Amino acid sequence: MEYLIIEAVLILITYLIHKYYNVKIFKSKKQMSIFWILIFFGGIVWDNYAVYRGHWFYPGTGTIGINIGLIPFEDYIFMFLVGYGFLVLYTVSNKLTDEYWAKRKRTK
Repeated sequence: MEYLIIEAVLILITYLIHKYYNVKIFKSKKQMSIFWILIFFGGIVWDNYAVYRGHWFYPGTGTIGINIGLIPFEDYIFMFLVGYGFLVLYTVSNKLTDEYWAKRKRTK
């Protein structure tokens, strides 16, 4: 359960940053769909394979105990969190960098 709570807090923080800076992450619904399909397909295949091969395991403590395939539900939330978090970080940093350089050009 702790893992799920941590993820929920991080998603909330990321969402608040996203809304505060008012950035648009995707140009279209098609782009958004392709991105999330790739993120989840890659993550699901990778994690299930890694657990199957014994590269890592989930001991069951700290999770709610619902597994989909070989991985806990929280890992699917983690895939969303990582994808969303990096998209927000990337778009916000681009926005801030663009604003900085635009302001710097005006002052010269």
